[in-house]
Amino acid sequence: MTEQFTEIVTLIKRSQYNAQKNVNIEMINLYWQVGEYIHQKIASASWGEGMISELAHYIERKHPELKGFRLRALYKMLQFYTFYLSYIENKSIKSTVNQQEIMPSLMAQFTDIRNTMIVQVSWSHHLTLMTKTKSREECDFYLRLCIQENYSVRELERQIKSSLYERVRLGQQQSPMSGDKINTDESLLFRDKYIFEFLNLPESHSEKDLQQALIHKIKDFILELGDGFIFIGEEYRVTVGGTDFYVDLLFFHRDLQCLVAFELKTTAFLPEYLGKLNFYLEALDRKVKREHERPSVGILLCKEQNDEIVEYAMNRSLSPAIISEYQTFLPDKKLLRQKLHELFENEME
Repeated sequence: MTEQFTEIVTLIKRSQYNAQKNVNIEMINLYWQVGEYIHQKIASASWGEGMISELAHYIERKHPELKGFRLRALYKMLQFYTFYLSYIENKSIKSTVNQQEIMPSLMAQFTDIRNTMIVQVSWSHHLTLMTKTKSREECDFYLRLCIQENYSVRELERQIKSSLYERVRLGQQQSPMSGDKINTDESLLFRDKYIFEFLNLPESHSEKDLQQALIHKIKDFILELGDGFIFIGEEYRVTVGGTDFYVDLLFFHRDLQCLVAFELKTTAFLPEYLGKLNFYLEALDRKVKREHERPSVGILLCKEQNDEIVEYAMNRSLSPAIISEYQTFLPDKKLLRQKLHELFENEME
């Protein structure tokens, strides 16, 4: 009976994987065509580069339901098109599964890449290939490897970092494409935040799990910094005006004799984050802090792709001398930034 149940679960997982794969194909093709459109407009002098910014603002203002098309993302799509353009022109990455010619686009002015190898890996794979490979041959090598071996982005980055391409070229190692396949969980292949953006789903559907995983790890890391920190709680509740608010992580620092609140954001820094953190500190000072303790301190951790922000929120009433003393005992910003980067890189995989 258990074996039959397992077969049903296998069918469900396989169907989910195929659905995600089809979404990925459409998304990659769309990003290609957006990049192609922008490239053609700039090449014909119809657009200056400032028009890309205007396009991003237009989409954000007029169509806020369309996610994943901010300025940085649009530039990535343009880079994606120009990066692979010579591949398409030379037909060097024609699908190894379907050997037909590239399908004509439904919109005649655009190229359809759905029958090429490009759509067989996720957008995050392409971002890695565009930024970490140094030549067309190296990119082609890793692209084919990803498809055949079902590499996750993390595994792809590991292979590039280990210089697998160079070692194979020098004959020091056999290419994995000619040996045994790596058993990679195919369900990991398309866990790509860009797919969720492409579907216009609310970010909260996966944000909470990621945030909780990061909170647990950053908590353990902070406790390793020394015996000054005493952990009080995570999602620590403070009630103001009958409404409950939750601080991600709350510590007490023995040397500073004050509460230290950590807020972790899985998005880019926004000014209102500091305002919210200061609100938490005021609430902690009024409702949690003991009379003999010093004013609470907050540390804000933000992340967006490769940008980490670590900012201390100090009470404005504190003197420069006290602020300097606080900063001496608090974790070094560079160390927190490095650890935050490592945590995000690991958890996003």
